[in-house]
Amino acid sequence: MHKQKSDKFTLTHANKIQLFLILFDIVAVNVAYFGALWLRFDCKYTTIEPQYIVAWTHFTPIYTVLVIIIFWLCSLYNSIWRFAGYKELSNGIIATALTGLVQCIGITVFFERMPITYYVFGIVLQFCFTMAIRFMYRFALLLRDFRNKSDGAQKRVMLIGAGAAGQMILRDTMSSTQSNGKVVC
Repeated sequence: MHKQKSDKFTLTHANKIQLFLILFDIVAVNVAYFGALWLRFDCKYTTIEPQYIVAWTHFTPIYTVLVIIIFWLCSLYNSIWRFAGYKELSNGIIATALTGLVQCIGITVFFERMPITYYVFGIVLQFCFTMAIRFMYRFALLLRDFRNKSDGAQKRVMLIGAGAAGQMILRDTMSSTQSNGKVVC
């Protein structure tokens, strides 16, 4: 007899996307705050004061776990990003605000008070990085649609209507710069 494969450990496409987003977020949130520290010290690693590097290094694992939990609770891993819109953006804003608050309080209370620009730039960079990857697919689709419309290939359109209404639709279709169709009948 053949043993059947267990479907317990089979990753669906949605699970792969979730895993990719989690891995990306782990990198993005930590790069964001290190980037904020680096920017604060004029983009020179050697001028960053050692106590700030030590505080950032020690807080990074704690912060990473908290970010993943907060992002999960804010549904940033459960959306269909192809259709991302206002709801996903507002969830991202809420998640970034919460994790920014965690960063400010956590690193200050338990490790070191960081420069103010660290907190501000860190939150901004984190938001940009985490939202950019999520909306990138939607932007790619919009760009593809734009290219398809502007490549000169026209779609054939059959206009159904009579009288003044049909003439008005025909006139609007013919004069529209956004329409990529040619009325053929």
